[in-house]
Amino acid sequence: MKKNKKESLVPPSTVDCMDYKQELILKQMESLGKLGHWEVDFVHQTLHWSEGVFHILELDSSSMPVNLETGYLFVHPEDRELATSHMKEVLEKGISYDLECRLITTTGKVKFVHSRAEVVRNDKNEPEQIVGIFQDVTEQRDAYQKLKLQESRLSTILQSEPECVKVVSPDGILIEMNPAGLEMIEVDHPEDAIGQKIESLIFPADLKFYRTIHQNALKGIKSSARFRIIGMRGTQRWMESTAVPLTNQIGEISSVLSVTRDISEKVINEEKLIRIKRNQEALINGTSDLIWSIDNNFCLVAANRSFLNLLSFLQNATAKEGDSVLVKSAGEGFYLKWKRYYERGLAGESFTSYENFISPITNLEEHREVYFNPIHNAEGQITGLACFSKDISDLMAKRMELVASEKRYRALVENGVDVIAILTAEGKAKYVSPSVTKVLGYSEADVMHMNIFDYLHPDDIPNIRKRLEEVQNIPTGNTLPSHIFRIKHSDGSWRWVESTITNLIEDEAIGGIVDNFHDVTERKTQIDAIQIQNQKLRDIAWTQSHVVRSPLATIMGIIELIRTGSLTKEEEFKTLQYLLESANELDKVIGTIVRKSQEVIPPEFNSNS
Repeated sequence: MKKNKKESLVPPSTVDCMDYKQELILKQMESLGKLGHWEVDFVHQTLHWSEGVFHILELDSSSMPVNLETGYLFVHPEDRELATSHMKEVLEKGISYDLECRLITTTGKVKFVHSRAEVVRNDKNEPEQIVGIFQDVTEQRDAYQKLKLQESRLSTILQSEPECVKVVSPDGILIEMNPAGLEMIEVDHPEDAIGQKIESLIFPADLKFYRTIHQNALKGIKSSARFRIIGMRGTQRWMESTAVPLTNQIGEISSVLSVTRDISEKVINEEKLIRIKRNQEALINGTSDLIWSIDNNFCLVAANRSFLNLLSFLQNATAKEGDSVLVKSAGEGFYLKWKRYYERGLAGESFTSYENFISPITNLEEHREVYFNPIHNAEGQITGLACFSKDISDLMAKRMELVASEKRYRALVENGVDVIAILTAEGKAKYVSPSVTKVLGYSEADVMHMNIFDYLHPDDIPNIRKRLEEVQNIPTGNTLPSHIFRIKHSDGSWRWVESTITNLIEDEAIGGIVDNFHDVTERKTQIDAIQIQNQKLRDIAWTQSHVVRSPLATIMGIIELIRTGSLTKEEEFKTLQYLLESANELDKVIGTIVRKSQEVIPPEFNSNS
């Protein structure tokens, strides 16, 4: 700035007639704005400060005038070189004076000041004065630093936030997104996503959900929604997003902030739980068994369809959650019995009850097995009772049929002629039927303490040992052909028995070799007798055959001679006499054979005439 011939810049210190009012206003402005003005006279090498400067430096204004050297010392040592070089450039190069530096007050405080000034030059463009102001910007600087720190912290949080944080313009354009969000939408670089329409990432069928929360935010309403997105690489994800409005300095909604998290795994688990729940409901509702739970007040908490149908029938109204399960209309005895059951369970007892009654719905007899189990909370307190009633009517019918069948079988086993025994591989008895007493004369207890080899005939032991070894090597359930051997009777006699053995060693119910045998002594004796008789008869036939042949040959010769017709009457008479003698001889031979046969065959085999 150059001096005009008609006017010159006059420092405030030289103005003696300044209006007091203006001076007061200036002081108030400096005080409120934390301002101060200063002047440097290069010609006289003087420095002038206003009261505002003294106030900033916490210095008494009575210490004026201040020389340049003293004023320079108030500049922070680390900023003095900056202040000096800047002043030099202003004076030499003519740049604008605009400097921010630190000052040290008389109490040692460090304050930031922002200073601006104008240089007054003469006609030769030489600097004569510099007039400026500076403002205490310490608070603004501190606030700015705090803001920068907060922004840095917020940026760090957003950068490390595992959920997607994004800012979207009112028309749906992506303005900003953190790394987690970029990863979710499968983008490697922010510039690939910034400026794009968010709706392009939303699954078409779910656009309405996204648009709802976006429009709500633009209306100042916070809201949340679930929707699916399709990443840049085609991956589909379930997201849950909460959108809130962002306002500018004048309170207008300028954008929408959304926090979105990937809930794909959660949705999958929820869908799995829903499927499981539906399957469980289908299972418990598809059975005739009754399933229900009650609270401590005997009120229904949950039940399957079968129980609800029964309770509805008993109370003559549709059963629902909260209804009492104690139905008085079913009779006092029924009411009191089930009340006792529930009280036992709610007292902490787990037990089973067996019920037999006529169904009020079907009028058929039912057998039920009812289980009661207390329900505990996390603290171990009983909060209710779980009940399960299983229809065992068919089972009871089969059980009674089985009992009857077992009785019939036992009667057959005990009264039959066959003995059934279960043996170990070593021949030790594990079981023997009561018929053993009838067949062999031993009691069941006697046989259980014996080994089969203890009462076998010595000649039969090797074969029986071999059979026990063979039966172990055949498949389970298979049987060896029957075999006859001798067993000693309790009276000391030997009895022939016919035995069939079956491999049931691996059968859990049997666990041994099943031996089924019966007494064949009489049959064996008869067969042996017949064989002996047959042999004797064969011997008789052999020895008598030549005796029969001799008279028979004579008879045949005489007959042939007569047939020739060449005999005289005398010869014919003699021939007939020979024929009669031969016939008598043959009759005697036949009589001898019959007599010998009768001697061989026992009387019981001969039929009485």
